[in-house]
Amino acid sequence: MQENNTSFQTLPTGKPHVSFSEVKLWKECSFRHHLIHIKKVDLSKPSPVLDFGTAVHASHEHFINTKVMDSSIAINMLKKAWEKNSYEENLEKAILEAEQILLEIPKFYEENFPNWEPVAAELALYESVEGHNNAFKGFVDAIIKTKGKRGEDLYWILDAKTTARGWFREKRSDEMVKAQLALYKNYWCQKNPQVPFKNVRCGFVLLKKSAKPGEHCELFSVPLGEVPVKRSLKVVSSMLTSVKRGVAIKNRDACTYCEYKGTEHCT
Repeated sequence: MQENNTSFQTLPTGKPHVSFSEVKLWKECSFRHHLIHIKKVDLSKPSPVLDFGTAVHASHEHFINTKVMDSSIAINMLKKAWEKNSYEENLEKAILEAEQILLEIPKFYEENFPNWEPVAAELALYESVEGHNNAFKGFVDAIIKTKGKRGEDLYWILDAKTTARGWFREKRSDEMVKAQLALYKNYWCQKNPQVPFKNVRCGFVLLKKSAKPGEHCELFSVPLGEVPVKRSLKVVSSMLTSVKRGVAIKNRDACTYCEYKGTEHCT
């Protein structure tokens, strides 16, 4: 990962790169992106939901690297986060939910990816965006290798998502949700030209807090050919062009849960 590459152009955000989360934010509301990343108005607060996801991801990352599940990594992170932020949410409940998820992850991987081999966990990407003197920055949760029906090597690019009960149809059909994996596939394949594009599969690993025993983990496979990948790259290009031009338009349809709604920053 060549983040310190000075050949890239600095954006109005002060960075020469963009991440998927930033692109997604811009797509939802370019004015909110402007407030957060250009004007640097930060109204975010510590969140038990985010800290829960971070903790579970840490144990998941260790598992991908070692094929050994160590739930103590997540538990210790949860304890530290709750102590630091004085969350009102029940810590023991959060620990139990994390343990239930993590307990089922090894079996989930063996059932869905028999005899899988680890390739990378939290793989850093820092790749040039075509048509722009900027980079795309990302971290891929997991890349594993399996065998196809004909004995060919198949690679899976996986992103783990903690969720309450899973994803409803609306989220499963959201093209911007799928765009994250499309971009990861594009840039990983560029870095690994020896791997045929058609041999790279993508999916989300849904880690559900509220589920029946044996159903805390689910694979949501996302077929991604050249068309959706190109569509996702076009969104990144449009975002970069817009940011460079200083275009920031309010999307009133995205106001409902926005922390800037009704504040001095957005009326």
